[in-house]
Amino acid sequence: MLPIYLDDSSMMTALEKALRSEGFEVMTPAEAGTAGAEDEVHLRWAAEHGFILLTFDKHTMVPLVDAWIASGKEHCGVIVCEQMPKDAVGIIVRRLKKLAKVYPLEAL
Repeated sequence: MLPIYLDDSSMMTALEKALRSEGFEVMTPAEAGTAGAEDEVHLRWAAEHGFILLTFDKHTMVPLVDAWIASGKEHCGVIVCEQMPKDAVGIIVRRLKKLAKVYPLEAL
């Protein structure tokens, strides 16, 4: 399964457990030592360790990723998920499983 680094978000605890139960390799900011850090720290950690960054923060993360790419930096992929209620974890997990079946990590 895809290696997923979860951005800081209150919804991520439930998502972390659900993704791990489905076989995803998951890393949290608390585990990585990046909890509460700026967005660029999260993106850099994920890129350096071969993880796809999963975020709900489209307002600041998308411009950061665009600038990152424009400067020639590479990353392993960024998935920007729409904000959903906490009970929508199952929907997110199903979507990520479909993504993992269609796209190998190298394609992302």
